[in-house]
Amino acid sequence: MAKEKIIMENTSPNRVYLRAVEPEDYLTSYRWRSDFEALRYETHRYVSKETERKWVLKIIEEHETGKSVRLAICLKENNQLIGYIHLSDIDYQNRSCEIHTLIGNKEHQGGGFGTEARNMILRYAFLELGMERVRSRIIANNAGAIKSGLKSGYTYEGTLRKAVFQGGQFVDVLLFSILKEEFLQKFNG
Repeated sequence: MAKEKIIMENTSPNRVYLRAVEPEDYLTSYRWRSDFEALRYETHRYVSKETERKWVLKIIEEHETGKSVRLAICLKENNQLIGYIHLSDIDYQNRSCEIHTLIGNKEHQGGGFGTEARNMILRYAFLELGMERVRSRIIANNAGAIKSGLKSGYTYEGTLRKAVFQGGQFVDVLLFSILKEEFLQKFNG
């Protein structure tokens, strides 16, 4: 594991670490997008390798220019890329942003890896970036993501009714958020 690639690693016994997204990561996420079951809660699924490569290069640029924080989620045990986590729509004036988490590797979904990564990036958002509020949108039928968000201290704020077309039907999107004071109270700063 190259030390210079590690962006955030909590000293707690997490099984994952976060690192900068690398150009070659598109090969892994391209495989995820070809697995309908693994990405059943995502709105964008099948893409060409070239489209995925361009997307990865775009998120690297956004990260490097400070428009967003876009990181890879990797297993500590073998450095395997299993997902991505992003802070986007960063508003430094109002000190808020949105978080997106994707565990694209099907074998690691539902195992708490997304929760671990989210808690690390929330700590970064609140303590390093100075955010006051972090919000999240979760598709209503994604029970695992809802449970994970609640474990991280999310508060339900409302529903965007029939906001996403998925699997041949419109589904609701649930709005959640967590405030800095709530995060610090839950995780003892």
